Amino acid sequence: MSDDSVVVLKDEQGRDVKFFHIMTFDFEDSFYVALTPESEVDGVKNGEVILLEITEDEDGNDCYGPIPDEAQLDRVWEEFERLYYEDDED
Repeated sequence: MSDDSVVVLKDEQGRDVKFFHIMTFDFEDSFYVALTPESEVDGVKNGEVILLEITEDEDGNDCYGPIPDEAQLDRVWEEFERLYYEDDED
């Protein structure tokens, strides 16, 4: 994968953690990013997908955070799968 497909986030201890970018998509008036870790992090292995909501901080910078509730996460996951497999069929 090229360097522009790598996203570096800080973990809870402030260490850099690398993720591979799968896709960014909008759904229900919000933006989301699908990532997979370069190596296992917090029990998530490379190849497993995490979905994060993209928000902006007060300076207009993108911030990635957890999706607030389980029902919303389920809807976002279904949309991710629909988009991911739709791309696969092309």
